[in-house]
Amino acid sequence: MQILSEIFENFTVDVYNETIKELKRTSRWEFLGMLGSSPLMASLFPGWQFKTALDAVKLGWYFALPKVGEFGASKLVLEKEKPFIDVNELKGFRYDGLVINQVVTSGKNLRTVERTVKSIHHWYGEVERRYSVRIPHEVWIVVDEGREAGLRGLDARVEVVPAEYRTRNGSMFKARALQYAVEQRGGTGSGTWVYYHDEETVFGEDSVLGIAEFVQGDRDVGVHPIVYPVNWRGDVLSTIETLRTSNDVVSLSLSPRGMWHGSGFMVRGEVEREIGWDFGPVRDEDLLFHLRASRRFRYGVMKGFVYEIPPQNLMDFMRQRRRWILGILDGFKDGRMDVRNRVKYLLGLTSWYSSALGFLVPLFVYMRDASAPLPIGPYLTGPIWFTLLLMLKDGFVLTRRYAGLRGRDLPSFMVKGLVGLMLEAIAPWYTLFTGWRDHGFHVIDKG
Repeated sequence: MQILSEIFENFTVDVYNETIKELKRTSRWEFLGMLGSSPLMASLFPGWQFKTALDAVKLGWYFALPKVGEFGASKLVLEKEKPFIDVNELKGFRYDGLVINQVVTSGKNLRTVERTVKSIHHWYGEVERRYSVRIPHEVWIVVDEGREAGLRGLDARVEVVPAEYRTRNGSMFKARALQYAVEQRGGTGSGTWVYYHDEETVFGEDSVLGIAEFVQGDRDVGVHPIVYPVNWRGDVLSTIETLRTSNDVVSLSLSPRGMWHGSGFMVRGEVEREIGWDFGPVRDEDLLFHLRASRRFRYGVMKGFVYEIPPQNLMDFMRQRRRWILGILDGFKDGRMDVRNRVKYLLGLTSWYSSALGFLVPLFVYMRDASAPLPIGPYLTGPIWFTLLLMLKDGFVLTRRYAGLRGRDLPSFMVKGLVGLMLEAIAPWYTLFTGWRDHGFHVIDKG
């Protein structure tokens, strides 16, 4: 069965295992390099000062230290673990439950939804044919009334959210559709799982095999890392999205409770019923779902990747980030987050806003003022910036086999990544100046 594009034939367990092997091969040296960057930067830029408002803003760099610690710890964990998929251990597995692969769509990106549905059916079928691994599955497409016309011909159950449908708490946007689907399912068996896809969340062979291994365990919520090679353009926007994949691998290797997406994860049916999606008029339904689920249920990492599309234009990139930030702020209202999580996400936003000073790093180097303020600053600056560079490099390793990149592409990839980091630094300020007039849920172009 051919799936619209030959690139999907790369989404195999062999390519996944080779990617992880390459990542593991350099993990020890990256950890040592991060440690060595501390005295190196301290010797190059030994001075520090705390005299100006700019120095005060540079204090925001310290909020990146938790990520530095996570990165270093993840390298030690990856060095010891073997997160490979062993097909021989899975051969002949028959699951007696059901996985519902659910795609929520605005109804605009029809070709994208078609590609996702075909990838799901294709790889479940191929995994059964190649390895006798059988997982009963259904595909649900959830869409608002009036947007369903082009979806009826797909090999899926189409759930149409009636225009008059209202949730108890007045949820809107994607949360409203998700809650409607929960209510349509009603009671599900104990062996039923719901796997959440965005319109563009494409499966690979490794995705299905990862599910096959995961459902044999005792966890309640499983999370896949996401790679972004679909519609790969090789530009700045494609490149910077690989940093999200690096971040997934870093966070998931330590604790799957800390890496949350609105797609690429799976929950037991009873977990979905208990938590639900009715959080009120918010744009961060995924964050609020995971905050509640993580308090009571057991999380785990699913081996393999799922595959998505990076933003295709600059405005979509900015508006997507704006939606994330506004979603976090939605979560601050009406007691939706406890104090601990409010502090956590407030510090994260502070770090994001202060990252705008990354524009001035070349100037700081020229002025020999590249160190963070305070006496410890010269020793911490190296690991902070070195971690960013290594995460970009890891993004290259995690993506290159799927996007057709070669080793000689790494230098240009890093340059594009640094430009992309500057765009990431602008994004929160774009939100600050434009977010007051954004009351919707922007869906990026995924065609």
